[in-house]
Amino acid sequence: MTPQKGDSIREVNSIFNEVIESIDQSKTRIVDMVSDTREELDKLKADLENLRSRIEEAIEKVDELTMKEKLARNTLANVSKNFKTNSEDVIKQAYEKASEYRISLRLAEKDESDLRNERTRIELSIKRVLKSIHDAEHVIHQVSVAASYLKGEIMSAIETVSGNKDMMLGVVVLEAQENERRRISRDIHDGPAQRVANIVMKAELCEKIAQKDITKGLEQLATLKTVAREALEDIRGIIYNLRPMSFDDLGLNKTIEMNARSLLDNEVDLKCGFKKVPDNLEEIIQLAVFRVSQEIVNNIKKHAKAKSVYIQTEYGTKYMRLTIGDDGEGFEVQPTLDRVRKEKRNFGLTGLIERVEQLQGQIKIDSEIGRGTIYSIKLPLNREVMQGE
Repeated sequence: MTPQKGDSIREVNSIFNEVIESIDQSKTRIVDMVSDTREELDKLKADLENLRSRIEEAIEKVDELTMKEKLARNTLANVSKNFKTNSEDVIKQAYEKASEYRISLRLAEKDESDLRNERTRIELSIKRVLKSIHDAEHVIHQVSVAASYLKGEIMSAIETVSGNKDMMLGVVVLEAQENERRRISRDIHDGPAQRVANIVMKAELCEKIAQKDITKGLEQLATLKTVAREALEDIRGIIYNLRPMSFDDLGLNKTIEMNARSLLDNEVDLKCGFKKVPDNLEEIIQLAVFRVSQEIVNNIKKHAKAKSVYIQTEYGTKYMRLTIGDDGEGFEVQPTLDRVRKEKRNFGLTGLIERVEQLQGQIKIDSEIGRGTIYSIKLPLNREVMQGE
C-alpha cells in the first residue's frame, strides 16, 4: 500500500519536532551556562573594582611609610652622629623606630605587589570569561537561527516544489533578527547593566564612607549621580536605536539629518538635499532608509576622516534613491568587501548590503583612495513594486 502524502508529511514533521525539541533543550542549557558565566563575570568585575581601591590605599600607605622611614633614618643618622651628647636610650629608640618603619615598609610593598599580581590574574580571568561568553553567544545565535527556521519554514520547504520562493530568505531574515537581538543584549549588558551594577556598589560605598566622613560621602554621592545619568543616557540611546522617537514626530528627512549631525558631532560640514517623502513610500522602507543612512554615516565617522558629507534623496514612481557622499580618505571597495566577508563580520558594509538586498534594492559604492566615497542606494517604494518585479 502506497503511503499517503499527508502521512509522509506528518512522519517527517514528527521527526523534525523531536529534532527541534532537542535543539531547544541544548539551547536552554547553553543559555543557562552563559547566564552563570555572566554572573561570574560581574563578580570578577566587582572584585577588580574593589581590588583597584585596595591598590590605591596600598600605594598611599607605601608612600606614607616611605616618607616616615626616610625621616626615621635621618633621625637615626643625626642621633648616631651626636652619640656623645645623646644617651644610649635615645639612640636605641631611634634605631628601633627606623627598624620598625623599614619592616612596615617592606610588608606594605609586598602587600602592594601581591595586590597588583591579583589584579593581573583577575584581568586575565575576565578576558577568558568574555571570550567564553562570546563563543557561547555565537553558538546560541546559530542554534536559534536553525531552530527558528525549522519551526517556521519546514512545512513550506516540504510542500513547495515550484514557485519563486527563496528558501534561504527565511534564514537571512531570521539571522538578521538574531543578530539584532544579540546586539541589543550586548548593548544592555555592556552599557546600562554594568552602570547599574556600579551604582549599587557605589551606593554601598557611599553608605560606609558617610558613616565615617559625611563630606567624603557626599563627594561619592555626586559621583553616583553622574553614573546614574550615564546609565540613563545609555538606555535612551538603546531605545533610540530600536526606533527613534523623532521618526514618528518629525518624519524621515529630519530624523536622518538629526541622526547624522549627532553622529558627526557637528564637527563635519553636513549638507542635506531632501525631497518631499511621497505618500506611497511604505514605513518599512522609510525605516530601512534611516537604518542605511545611520550605518553609512557611522562608517564615515569611524573610518573616512571626512571634512564634509552630503545626503540627498530622490523619488520616482516606483523607486527612491538615497545618496550619501564624503570627501574622506576613501578605500578599495572590492578588496575591503572580500576581507570583511572572509572575516565573517555581520555588520558594517556587509550588513548594509544585505539589508538593501533583502528589500530587493540595489547598492553601489564608488570610492578611491584619497578621493572620498559615494554610496548610492536604490529601493522600491513599497511591497507592490517588489511583487511586480
